[in-house]
Amino acid sequence: MGSRRVLLAIAATATSLAVVTAGCSGGGSKPKPAANGAPGSATSSADDVSGPKSVAEAFLAAWQAGDYAKAGSLTDLPDKAGPRLKQVMTSLAPKSIELKLGSQVNAPQTSKSASGTPSGAATPGAGTSPGATPGATPSAPSSSGTPNPLDTAVHFDFNVTDSFDGDLKWEYSSTMAVLPATGDKPPLVHFASAVINPQLSAASNLKAVPPAVPVADRHGVVLSATAHPTLSSVLSKLAVARPKNAGAPSLLIQFVDNNTGNPIPGSTPVQIGAANSTAGLQLSSTLDDKIQTEAEKALAPYPESGMVVIKPSTGEVLAMAANSKTNPKMAFMATRAPGSTFKTVTSTALMLAGMKLDDPAECTATAQVGTQTYHNDEGLKDGFSGATLLTAYEKSCNTSFVNAVLGHNLPNDALTKTAHDYYGMNQPWDMGIGAATYGTPGQQQVPAADGRDLFAAEAFGQGRITMAPLTMASVAATVATGQFHQPILIPDFQGPAKATPLPGDVKANLQTMMKGVITDGTATSLAGISPTLGAKTGSAEPNSKDKTDSWMIAMDPDHDIAVGALVLNAGFGNSAAGPAIAAMMKGAGLS
Repeated sequence: MGSRRVLLAIAATATSLAVVTAGCSGGGSKPKPAANGAPGSATSSADDVSGPKSVAEAFLAAWQAGDYAKAGSLTDLPDKAGPRLKQVMTSLAPKSIELKLGSQVNAPQTSKSASGTPSGAATPGAGTSPGATPGATPSAPSSSGTPNPLDTAVHFDFNVTDSFDGDLKWEYSSTMAVLPATGDKPPLVHFASAVINPQLSAASNLKAVPPAVPVADRHGVVLSATAHPTLSSVLSKLAVARPKNAGAPSLLIQFVDNNTGNPIPGSTPVQIGAANSTAGLQLSSTLDDKIQTEAEKALAPYPESGMVVIKPSTGEVLAMAANSKTNPKMAFMATRAPGSTFKTVTSTALMLAGMKLDDPAECTATAQVGTQTYHNDEGLKDGFSGATLLTAYEKSCNTSFVNAVLGHNLPNDALTKTAHDYYGMNQPWDMGIGAATYGTPGQQQVPAADGRDLFAAEAFGQGRITMAPLTMASVAATVATGQFHQPILIPDFQGPAKATPLPGDVKANLQTMMKGVITDGTATSLAGISPTLGAKTGSAEPNSKDKTDSWMIAMDPDHDIAVGALVLNAGFGNSAAGPAIAAMMKGAGLS
């Protein structure tokens, strides 16, 4: 949640707080007297510093200040209340929150608003989320003949005002019950999700969603899922994204499923601000319609393929294309071994350890590590003599990299650390559509190897390493500038992932190596496009032992472009991924 103003106010007047009733219309709320006819009245203990009223005040003050741990400590569920408050408020993300304690009542109220009345809205109310009872503080479990602790609890009304950018406010009323002191335990707030909002169940959450607006490319061309089907999921998320320093004209407060984030069936969103107030608005993205179109054309001959194009100087994503019936998100959600393209990261680790381009990197026919025997691709089945780090990279000799990482005694987590520290891997990225860890089914694209045999496999992009075209395009982009810029889809958006700049000599050497792959190595399909273009091919063995996946990454500092392409089960990188990149660059005028 954003910064908060500590605005806790305790009602002490003869009139209780306004309480919104379900089904009301317009903006005003009507005063509701306390149940006992004495607004704000309480027993004498409520005025004690450790009494129910003081506990209620302290709970609201901590909640309002964002001190969820303290708020939780004042409840009967100290280990759960704080995290739950944080979860809901982080999801809702108001700019500030104001909580006002109202009158003491003798019993839970049953006529509270399900959702509150939004400021300026004409559509108040919300449906009941599963497990929630409108307006009532949930009762503690009890059995027949067993006293219910809520029978002796002190109940309080309180009002909530969540404020958002654009002077949008969501106001509603709720209640809490403060259980009496027992033994050495002080009075405690009886916590349940319905305390946060009367309609909130334990299985639901709150989300403030802006209205959908058209999404334009970087030149103002409106993008559509009809023209670009594989952008469908991205465009739907961008359509409700919040541009930097720009508030939404209205919001829908949704009750959503904790796990899926989808609206709960039967619930009704709360309209904040004027509905349908998006006329003339659109969101500018980093995408480039021309490059996107050319990427899609380039992939058309290759089923089950994906490509991402990035502007290295900013991390702006220019295109994300896929040609897949099974995974339309292939460009950014594929989880495949990157093969020899990952030798770019391995080379970085080796040079950080002191290896030079002309240092020997013996390309043997095989490399034995423990019980595992590693081979090269068919073209290098016998290896070659006189290999150096440079020529091993250009010709893509697997055994050279196995021999090099073991010969330089790199630790098993060396590639994990290099990928994280210099290439921004193994951490969530937020491109403007929500945080995710791309290219892996877990939290790390490059997990630390648990043995030397697995570490040897990771040296040439196998083992447990998985990537997507997005993440490998980012590797190429980092080489182009020497600095990782987290990929973004909204201009000037600041993603959370950070990394250390590559040392100048390492950056220069990597660019030399990638250019050499085109002029003297395995990426001949990119020859003649640009004198400053560099690339790395990859052929990766999937776990299914099908035909190898075709990978290629490319970067051109002069054109400020970086690309990652993957074609499943298509053989060598120069056979499919390379020609696809060449077609995209030529079609988009990047040659």
